[in-house]
Amino acid sequence: MRGFGITNLLFDPRSPAQAANAATALVPSQPPNGRDLLVLIFVRGGLDGLNLVTPFNTSSADRQRYFNTLRPTLSVPAPTSTATRKSIDLDGHFALHPDAARGVAGVQVPNGHASDTGGFYALFQRGDLAIVDACGSPDISGSHFDTELYVDLGGKQNQGGWLARYLDAVGEPHDALAVAPQWGIPPSLLSQTGRSAVAIPDVESFGPQWKTRAWTGHEEAAALVTAQYTLLEQMYARGNEFIEQVGRSALQNYDMLRNVLETPYSPSAPYLTADTHVADYGHLGHSLQTVAQLAKASVANPLRVATIDVGGGYDTHDNQGVVDWNGNARYCRLVTNLANNIKAFCDDMNADPAWRGRFVVVMLSEFGRVLYENDSGGTDHGAGNILLVAGSAGNIRGGQMYGEWPGLQTLGFNDGLQITTDYRRVLADLLTARMGVSTPQINDVVFPGLGYAGGLGIGVAR
Repeated sequence: MRGFGITNLLFDPRSPAQAANAATALVPSQPPNGRDLLVLIFVRGGLDGLNLVTPFNTSSADRQRYFNTLRPTLSVPAPTSTATRKSIDLDGHFALHPDAARGVAGVQVPNGHASDTGGFYALFQRGDLAIVDACGSPDISGSHFDTELYVDLGGKQNQGGWLARYLDAVGEPHDALAVAPQWGIPPSLLSQTGRSAVAIPDVESFGPQWKTRAWTGHEEAAALVTAQYTLLEQMYARGNEFIEQVGRSALQNYDMLRNVLETPYSPSAPYLTADTHVADYGHLGHSLQTVAQLAKASVANPLRVATIDVGGGYDTHDNQGVVDWNGNARYCRLVTNLANNIKAFCDDMNADPAWRGRFVVVMLSEFGRVLYENDSGGTDHGAGNILLVAGSAGNIRGGQMYGEWPGLQTLGFNDGLQITTDYRRVLADLLTARMGVSTPQINDVVFPGLGYAGGLGIGVAR
């Protein structure tokens, strides 16, 4: 639900059994309409992609620049070094930070956790992860807020979010389930056509914002919820104006989701939510688990799109850290959060045969960092960055690097990595190959004015 003050309300006067029976009366195939589920992970703050995927051997000149000139104290040791903790080779040219490969043989893993099952490295090796380097927005600025907004909208001049326009382009109904498992709907899901989206901060907080059950007994709370529901139901049933239609849709989706979320869920892979390992209070791990639970639920309105904003300190202007868990573990925790939880989500989804090859995860950030370290042991706002695409069962062509590597000899915007691939081109590649969007729909609806003619070949056409 967007913008009407009931984003996180939940009302359901029926018993869980009654509502569950109603929700599963007509169960469609999962996922619907022959399209993959799209999960967008937006790392807000500007992830330092240069230390996540390191150019340890792209050229002798790059090697000299990265290790000695640009990042003499912040560079990640090369796979060929004698360091105890060092990067792990991907393709002979690029390497992964060790905390993106926790659990892989030969990678030293301090502070171990059950979710250390190989991270991004394991996904890359089995062909389920594609890495695009030097990727970014043509509307980049030095501002987080401006650049994030332009990425969410899919362009500087656009109105509404690109995810909402994608659902419009393929003709999904206005109540097609799109969720943001967090406190609020991001701009990528804001609709100009009356499309609704649902914010789910967490299972415990998914209900009336005034915490009805926190200050009343069970019977009194149930009566109050029934009264509130009846009031809103009557209000939204009065006509067919925009707000009334969206209100009815929101109530229907909330009723359905409550019964899913109140059902115990046992994930098929361990997510990472421990505060000792991550700096976001476990938000990303919990959110991805919620997405998996909703996706695998047998409901009449299946999940089409999910988007998660990741925080926890990725804006590393100072005290960034490198590979040290015993001293400055900041960057280690940031990388571990992404790699372990995205790997867990993929494994959790793949455990259900119906979902193998039917979901795509995109991880991006608004911009990368400056190529060189600053005097505060950090990196400032830059430009080009990595973009990751995860899939399964051959729905993407993973296990390789994509994009045109610009080298480290010439500084790009804000002294960051030069941008050689528009992030929208990667998204358009996936939308046309896996989600049934035509090229004209990309250029006219989803990303107006992009002039898309073809992608990088990451998505495998259906």
